[in-house]
Amino acid sequence: MTLPHFPARAPRVAVVGAGPIGCATAAALATRGHHVSMWSPTGARLTIDPSPSSEGDGHAVRTSTARFTCTGALDTTIRVDWLADATRLCDADIVVVCLPGNAYADVLTALAPHWRTGQQVIISGALSLVSLWIADEAARRGVSLQVTAWGTTLTTAYFRPDGLLHLNRWRDRIDLATTGGRPHDALATCERLFGERFVASDSLLAPTLANINPIAHAAEVIPNLSRMERGESWPLFGCFNRAVARLADRLDAERLAVAQAFGLSLPTLQQHYQKSYGVPFGPLEDMAQAIHEGGMGPDGPASLSHRYVIEDAPFGLAFQEALGRLANVPTPTLSSALTIFDAVYETDWRRRNFLPDALGLAADTPASLQARCRQDPPRR
Repeated sequence: MTLPHFPARAPRVAVVGAGPIGCATAAALATRGHHVSMWSPTGARLTIDPSPSSEGDGHAVRTSTARFTCTGALDTTIRVDWLADATRLCDADIVVVCLPGNAYADVLTALAPHWRTGQQVIISGALSLVSLWIADEAARRGVSLQVTAWGTTLTTAYFRPDGLLHLNRWRDRIDLATTGGRPHDALATCERLFGERFVASDSLLAPTLANINPIAHAAEVIPNLSRMERGESWPLFGCFNRAVARLADRLDAERLAVAQAFGLSLPTLQQHYQKSYGVPFGPLEDMAQAIHEGGMGPDGPASLSHRYVIEDAPFGLAFQEALGRLANVPTPTLSSALTIFDAVYETDWRRRNFLPDALGLAADTPASLQARCRQDPPRR
């Protein structure tokens, strides 16, 4: 397998985003011996330690260190370089973007001027074909990027009340696809950075539809919206009973039907939970209980303003609905979930996602969208 054309030195990797997933990704890179830096608009969860100025390229460069402590899959304190200025992302050979969908418009638009030709950009848990949009926007600026989309994240993670970052086990399978470069380069890059856990597809639609968060989160929060509004403490998987499982099963069936219409065969939600959490395969409610009893499930959202809705409704559910409409696949349960969220939040979540319009999705046919999203498959 041909490796990417890295410079003679070790590649410089930057992580964009300092939430639980961004920090987990930086921790994975650091513990595997890679040189990693981080940038985020806030970094509010981290301890930033300033370092003395050093000389670089003939002028003083002030560097800082971001510090956070992990528990769970890793039990260590992580220290990585902290980039105070987004312009320094252009120094990285590889940029791993770990952002919620509702941050795409503001943050990625601001970063667009800082991409440079030859960089590899990886989108962790990519939603709504954002990788295609990034590549298109870069091309309009005369910049050639290889943009790789992951169908999910390296792990699930959350910050505990005491500030520790709890990491669950690393996922064994992550679907990926790429645009703007050779597919086997993207696969080799991800394996070099994070190990052999990736399954490559020749279509960007695969990781988009492989992301189970939107349908899983909708099933989990719809029966618990009053708990969220009251700010109650409740266990996410501990409340995943048979009623939630029935809703999740219906939503998952519609996701898989949309994928099948585009020629994709993807893992079920049950298979995803089995791989992600290492619990025995079975009915969803039994798997959820095993996740809960194993201490791997976070608390449920204690606010209506939570990414399980404000990210996943527009950038997950609404986009899957749009793909279903394009492929003439009915998605009644998914559409009903969106209607419920619209009513509860008094918000049109479909209009909160800028990507369908930015990508010109309404002008596509299933065949033309497949052509835009397809790359030659990687060869081993």
